[in-house]
Amino acid sequence: MTVMSYAEVLKAARQLSLEDQVEMAGELLRNLRFALRSKPTESRAELVPLSNMSLQELRILAEAVVAPDRQQQLRALLDKNRRGELSPEEQEALDQLLTEVDQVGLLKARARYT
Repeated sequence: MTVMSYAEVLKAARQLSLEDQVEMAGELLRNLRFALRSKPTESRAELVPLSNMSLQELRILAEAVVAPDRQQQLRALLDKNRRGELSPEEQEALDQLLTEVDQVGLLKARARYT
């Protein structure tokens, strides 16, 4: 089995369609929940709960998604990236959007964990 670094996995994931990226993110979150339930509590220190939020705020955050206009922009940039047609500026915009998507995913995981 080949072990890839986080950067290599992220680079490969960026080549997937948006739908496949969403599916992969969902699977990673499901696996994370299972791993957190089955591991000793010392491994849970890395996923810090959002203890200063109300239950309603946590539920809203857990169901949050990237804004539709940002999703559309991401989809267009990913399509251009697959075709190898991204300019350096578009590559930077794609990287920024993917960072935003990652941050939303982490916040959602933290909200669900809390």
